[in-house]
Amino acid sequence: MNLSSHQSLPSKLRTIGFIALSVLFLSACKENPVDPPKEEIPTDVVNLTFKFNSFLTGPFISSAGDTIAINKLKFLMSGFILEKTTGEFVVLPDAYGFLSLTERIDSFILKNVPKGEYKSVRFMVGIDSAINHANPQQWALTHPMNPSVNDMHWGWSGGYIFNVIEGYYKNNGFDKAFSFHVALDKNARRYSYVTNYTIIRNSTFTFNVDAQKYFSNVINFGLKTDGDFSHSGDPDPVMDKFMQNIGGVIDFTSFK
Repeated sequence: MNLSSHQSLPSKLRTIGFIALSVLFLSACKENPVDPPKEEIPTDVVNLTFKFNSFLTGPFISSAGDTIAINKLKFLMSGFILEKTTGEFVVLPDAYGFLSLTERIDSFILKNVPKGEYKSVRFMVGIDSAINHANPQQWALTHPMNPSVNDMHWGWSGGYIFNVIEGYYKNNGFDKAFSFHVALDKNARRYSYVTNYTIIRNSTFTFNVDAQKYFSNVINFGLKTDGDFSHSGDPDPVMDKFMQNIGGVIDFTSFK
């Protein structure tokens, strides 16, 4: 009998046992992986919805006597600023909104809005000059500034259309089309509303859009007398007159 072979058997058994335990340990590690650290969700910011109601139920008669029906009403919005009760202005970066009210696209959500006590809200119908003339392909396919979403971009030279209002009016008993495309840097308009509100959770601003005021506000704008077409030329006396009424089109109604 080979004594050396007999004496090596326990050693072999120990080796086999060690290997088996190692396999079990590695299997256990694979079955119970360590969870990655969870991403911390900020607790000091919320989502803020901007909701715009319109009342485009049918034809109306303007103060100038035109019978008007609107079939397209679109907006691009930016420049959102919230004013705290302390007087500090909170600028919401990279915040944009697209509306097509005749297609029932009547709201958008701005994310990462700081909680706090506020006393006013401001935004612009239009885009600042740098973005207006930048490459529109920089935006994601679903972003409100992507031309495939809003269909409101003229090209590099013209930039974006800020506001579109189109439809028909009665002219000598027949329907005649009208079309106003508000564009160019000079025609961007800022809206400002003073109201006290507290942001502590996801909340909603609600506004009313009164399209009749395009024609009956500061002045009475007559489609037959003042013009029924302008795509913002420079100079453009028709658009210059049309723009006099645009400031009263959007009214603040509530925050909740």
